[in-house]
Amino acid sequence: MRAHILSIFVCAFLLTTVQFAVGQVYPVRPVKIVAPFAAGGAADITSRLIADRLTSILQQKVVVENQQGGGGAAASQAVAQAAPDGYTLLYVTGATFVTAPIFARNTGYDPLRSFEPISLVSSVSSTIAVNSSFPARTLEELTALIKAAPGRYRYATLGPGSHSFIVGELFKSQTGLDIKEVPVKVPRRALQAVAEGEADFAFDVSVVVAVWAKEGRVRPLAVMGRGRSQAFPDVPTTVELGMRDLTAYVWSGLVAPARTPPEIVAVLNRAMQSVLSEIETQTTFNKYGMQAEGGTPDQFRSLIVAELTKWSRAVPLSATVDK
Repeated sequence: MRAHILSIFVCAFLLTTVQFAVGQVYPVRPVKIVAPFAAGGAADITSRLIADRLTSILQQKVVVENQQGGGGAAASQAVAQAAPDGYTLLYVTGATFVTAPIFARNTGYDPLRSFEPISLVSSVSSTIAVNSSFPARTLEELTALIKAAPGRYRYATLGPGSHSFIVGELFKSQTGLDIKEVPVKVPRRALQAVAEGEADFAFDVSVVVAVWAKEGRVRPLAVMGRGRSQAFPDVPTTVELGMRDLTAYVWSGLVAPARTPPEIVAVLNRAMQSVLSEIETQTTFNKYGMQAEGGTPDQFRSLIVAELTKWSRAVPLSATVDK
């Protein structure tokens, strides 16, 4: 009889262990999302919204820990080295997973080998904008002016590694046009230099362009995405204008350390799709000019691969830095 009871106990224990192994009993303790940016910004606010909603869905506390340093390298390295058990996750951006590996090729982590993608979270398209007094009123007119006077027209950037810089490099590689870079020192924005007449045009996220456009200081010419911006719905996209490869987004996503069991990744992905489908999430994201995304882990991995390929080709080797 004792042997029978003991065998039942052992079987029950093994069943529980198997259930945990396949992610059916996950999570059983709090989950931490490491965010490689400062507290208080739009990305921080949205990551905390996600953590709050995941807490409700997973029935375990999900917290956000801000860890700055090295342009996201410190947080990324910490999560890459964490136990692959689903309890330490990383909120990533294109700057962390694409720009940093391109410009500093020894970051201490590999965006593809060091992590398991969970879900794309958000995106916001970039926009090409000119000074309000600039003669070009369309992207076609801008390119015509540049072709007629190579090297004359100036675009503002925050320097190598910045979003404004890499999008400018993409613009040059896609159009073959000769444009002059005007470096702008942080904390100023590229659009501020355009508004103040230091540069003729710049590339910035649509939500920022909308602020300056509302004041009448800059004029958007084209949205660098597949869909038009809610901020200025009358402005065409580069895709509509026949420049299908001239697209640029700032995006965010959620990943786990490499070798995290696929069953746990699946649990987190399902939870994320639920969060991103909620009206509250979408409304908050829209407030900051972001589009709530989603999708499968494989789709997110494909996006990362495509982004690394695209921007590696666009950015000249001379602009990158070995560390």
